[in-house]
Amino acid sequence: MVDLELQLPDGFLNEEVRCGYTVTKQRKEVWAVELDLLQEFKRVCNKYGLRYCADGGTLLGAIRHQGFIPWDDDLDIAMLRSDFEKLNEVAPVEFKKPYFWQTEETDKGSARGHAQLRNSDTTGIIKTEYERQRNNNFNQGIFIDIFPFDTVVDDEEKLAEQDLKRMELLTKYREILDSGDYFYYKPWVDEAGKRHFNLKKTCRHFKHKLLRDSYVPIYNQFIKEIRRYNDIDNSKYVADLCMPLPLKRIRRFRSDFYNLKEVDFEFLEIPVFVNYDRNLKMLYGNDYMTPINTNSEHGGLILDTNKSYKWYLEKRR
Repeated sequence: MVDLELQLPDGFLNEEVRCGYTVTKQRKEVWAVELDLLQEFKRVCNKYGLRYCADGGTLLGAIRHQGFIPWDDDLDIAMLRSDFEKLNEVAPVEFKKPYFWQTEETDKGSARGHAQLRNSDTTGIIKTEYERQRNNNFNQGIFIDIFPFDTVVDDEEKLAEQDLKRMELLTKYREILDSGDYFYYKPWVDEAGKRHFNLKKTCRHFKHKLLRDSYVPIYNQFIKEIRRYNDIDNSKYVADLCMPLPLKRIRRFRSDFYNLKEVDFEFLEIPVFVNYDRNLKMLYGNDYMTPINTNSEHGGLILDTNKSYKWYLEKRR
């Protein structure tokens, strides 16, 4: 494993069973890299007085497991847009190698809408991007996700209009990224061993290549759309509009970002909503304290705590 600034407790990397699930040494090493990233993230946010808190599976893990969900492999942080933008301003100066603050502005082609703090000496590649975007060169070290939460208006009609528009733009710019010059067509094989070709994907690829489409203008429209109502600061909800998920899953109570508390997360601490219960019920239902073994929402990652992502990109070519 790469060297870390974080001091690991004795035995942390040992394999163990949690909730009937075996957490391997390899997964513990990934967790260690992510906790090191969290510690560095906390340092910078605390220095500038920026609010942040656990979200998604990290919030659930903090409350239910006092750390990672045993079968999870990522770490999610939420920030109000105002704090997120302040962090964007200081991040290039504060985060030094191997730490890398990744947004579309600092690393063209990453195009997530949110930020990722990465360790450049490691590998955390999303498999679908590895297969479809054959020429991308952006940083793909192990990461933690930092999501900006934007205003969603109380007016249901305006909200529906914004939600539809942002999903259309998100789908379109991702399609261009996955189907343009970066596209690598891979047939799939059925249970009988027969190879199949997706004619729709092939036609889409040649269409974008012929038209020389760029994702950039559409991505910029997308960012403008999700920020549309940010001059309103008294709406009931804010939402992580960067994610292609239903509003009921990405919406949070605005007031909760001003009412946080620290809880244990492995051997560190992390802020959570004091009113975490209502947020976790929105995310996972009333029975969220009952563990259910599910896969990561990333859809599969290539993880390596010993090699830089650059080795894998060279191998791909």
